[in-house]
Amino acid sequence: MSLPQNAGARGGAMGAGMQHVSSWSRDIRLASGLVLLAFATSHFLNHAVGIFGVQAMEAVQNWRYWFWHSWVGTVALYGSLVVHPFFALLRVAERRTFKMPAREMLQIALGLAIPLLLVDHIINTRVMGAYFHVDESYHSVLRRLWPYSMLTQSLLLLLVWAHGMIGIHFLLRSRESYRHWRDVFLLGAILVPLLALIGFFVGAREAQLMGLPPELVTRAQRDMVAFNVTSAKAVFYGLVGCFMIFVAAREIRVRTTGQITMRFVGHGTRRLAPGPTVLEMFRRFGIPHAALCGGRARCATCRVLVIDGADSLPAPGANEARLLRRIAAPDRVRLACQIRPRDDLQVQILLASRLNAAPGRSLEPDAMLGRRDLTVMVADLRAFSALSERQLPQELIGLLNRFFDEMSQAITAHEGRIDAFYGDGFMAVFGLEGTPARAAQAAIAAAADIVRAVEALNREFGAALPLPLRIGIGIHTGNAIIGAVGNDNLGRREITVGETVMIASQLESATRRVLADVVVSDDTIRTAARTYPGTTALKVAIKGREAPLAAFGFASAPEIARRKRGADAPAAAAPVAPPGGRADPAPVPAAPDPDDKPAEP
Repeated sequence: MSLPQNAGARGGAMGAGMQHVSSWSRDIRLASGLVLLAFATSHFLNHAVGIFGVQAMEAVQNWRYWFWHSWVGTVALYGSLVVHPFFALLRVAERRTFKMPAREMLQIALGLAIPLLLVDHIINTRVMGAYFHVDESYHSVLRRLWPYSMLTQSLLLLLVWAHGMIGIHFLLRSRESYRHWRDVFLLGAILVPLLALIGFFVGAREAQLMGLPPELVTRAQRDMVAFNVTSAKAVFYGLVGCFMIFVAAREIRVRTTGQITMRFVGHGTRRLAPGPTVLEMFRRFGIPHAALCGGRARCATCRVLVIDGADSLPAPGANEARLLRRIAAPDRVRLACQIRPRDDLQVQILLASRLNAAPGRSLEPDAMLGRRDLTVMVADLRAFSALSERQLPQELIGLLNRFFDEMSQAITAHEGRIDAFYGDGFMAVFGLEGTPARAAQAAIAAAADIVRAVEALNREFGAALPLPLRIGIGIHTGNAIIGAVGNDNLGRREITVGETVMIASQLESATRRVLADVVVSDDTIRTAARTYPGTTALKVAIKGREAPLAAFGFASAPEIARRKRGADAPAAAAPVAPPGGRADPAPVPAAPDPDDKPAEP
């Protein structure tokens, strides 16, 4: 039974209002958090300079004060110091379930613990300096903090930095470019607090040895500082208490009102009070789901298809609408983290997580997941069907085992990865580590080793084979999607998918029609930036493409052109056709179907 019509209308309007508030409050929370992180980073780097002495710290401090003690810096800093905790508490209060990943719980816990130590630090430095004209220079502050406040100040530094780094990681983890400098980010996240603590310890000990007279602070000033500290903490935790009372009152209200029926395709039907987002419902009922950004509308992994009840939902907010346009989402696709149903609803998860995921657990993204510029190789033994009809099963399987062992060694020797074995062929990828140029060069070099390995197998098994072994190899460089799939029965497998794989497969099929052992696309040759003699220029028709693909055929193992002695290093050149070869690229018809295995010759 759904809510009454007027209640549903009021709820829909209220849901739309909350959605818009959540949209712009997220932006305010992000902007204020970045301001606070910028201040903390400059402050900690200033600490790190303490490795070179207190005088160096104070020299850098003068530059830092130039901005943060100006009226612009002061307004930005203290405005953010008020706004960020308030909207963070507002976001926590908006939650309708507190089942969440441990990383989100850690960030919330850090945010609540920081004010316990931060209030004392602010009042004992900036407030005392502004109102009591106490010296704020490093040599004075370090003397006040060392050694009795050493542990608390070190803990404060670590809490602030950890809270900020978790937030930045959440912000950037769904961006494709993040993986390129993730290691640099991790290095900086470790070095900044480490160097700051070392600088703090070194500078504090030097300040203690300066032999300066003690600071004169009256009893009234101490009492005023203690009063300010107590008042500031009371205000903050009083605000936390108000939010807790609000959450408790809201839960009592929603449990005494009507309920709605939620139908989750493949996961049954649930009845509950309106208010939670669909993502929170997934967490509450332990439904496997994906939520890369943690419900902040920065990714689209939690999107669902609204099968029934879409008309009762409010229109997407600014952030949700922008993200849906970016992924070209069809009608009735919404972000589960942004919709709060007020009436009966039926949804289907579009990016399914593992069926046996732990309750409330979000899908964790694979570290390698994403789009990459890779070089893909597809290889296949020719005339394998005819060979299998003339060989005993034991001999055939033994030959295949030896073949795949040689192929694996050739691929791994050039830093490639075999993604799949299928019957008498395999697919390998290059470029998971290193530059695209290095990946293209490695793939061509691996192809040469494979051709030579097949020739060696022919010499070894020639007397026992009715037909000599021949192999066809297709290589193409382009953008592809990499990730991992699997379950408890099949295990985990790394896969590579995309148009690049399809083109490499069709180039492998083209080797039969042009009588070449290896066909390499022009994209791969250009990426490798090397010259390979003894090639034939080709034009290969690709299914789904109007224009043919430029490629080059190798009748034998590819070799790099050798430079003459005394010659300068040549620029990257296109391959040269062999003497007597075609002057123009030879057209090659498209394979019958890129998804079907080509017929054996």
